[in-house]
Amino acid sequence: MKRIHPQHGFTLIELLVVISIIAMLMGILLPVLGQARDAARASVCRSNLRQLALANVAYAVEHRQHYAPGAARMFDNLDRWHGKRLSTSDPFDPTLGALSPYFEIDGVKQCPLFEMFLEGGFEAGNGGYGYNNEYVGRDVRTDFNSALGASTDWFANPTQTVMFGDVAFSQISPTLGLIEYSFVEPPQFTWGPANPSIHFRHHQAVNIAWLDGHVDTQSLTFTRSNVYGVSEADNQSLHLGWFGPDDNTFFDRK
Repeated sequence: MKRIHPQHGFTLIELLVVISIIAMLMGILLPVLGQARDAARASVCRSNLRQLALANVAYAVEHRQHYAPGAARMFDNLDRWHGKRLSTSDPFDPTLGALSPYFEIDGVKQCPLFEMFLEGGFEAGNGGYGYNNEYVGRDVRTDFNSALGASTDWFANPTQTVMFGDVAFSQISPTLGLIEYSFVEPPQFTWGPANPSIHFRHHQAVNIAWLDGHVDTQSLTFTRSNVYGVSEADNQSLHLGWFGPDDNTFFDRK
């Protein structure tokens, strides 16, 4: 007579134990995977900024040692370092920017966290990056009609002079949020305090490309309100502000 051996399955308790172990492992692994993903994104961002900096150095070599203009004839609002447009109602075309010929592909490199912006930014098309237009992108700071960038020999310490960085601009209408912006502003303009535009989007840190081409990460030290009604507290919550002292030490010509 053939014996029938009983088949053993999971008991309810054993199944619950297995589910609990899987849940515990997921709880451990998901933050680690998230951190690895964010680290990879930050690495891509640093690479993009380095390519922007090197493109600007190459531009200067071919333009009598003058860096690319940040906003040629600024008040026309048709020309930016990252693109051009035919009218102010058109978007900037990133394939026509001063630096685009120095990339392997057309257009401007984009930060992997670029999707955090609201639509409708008046500087759309810059990839989430901004240029030190106040000192590097303009030959005379007070000449907004200029179509010439600064000379490379005006900077005594390129290793501590900002060229590009992660940027954004805050607005409160129709809702509090971030829009695209083209410039990494110093703390002080010639006429008074500037609006915060440096965006500490990488776990409250910002990637900065310096004039000598190296890229590093900086942490926020202070912020303030802007002239469009966004409070200091709101800019803090949006991770907008500055690193270093409340002066133009890391932006200025020496």
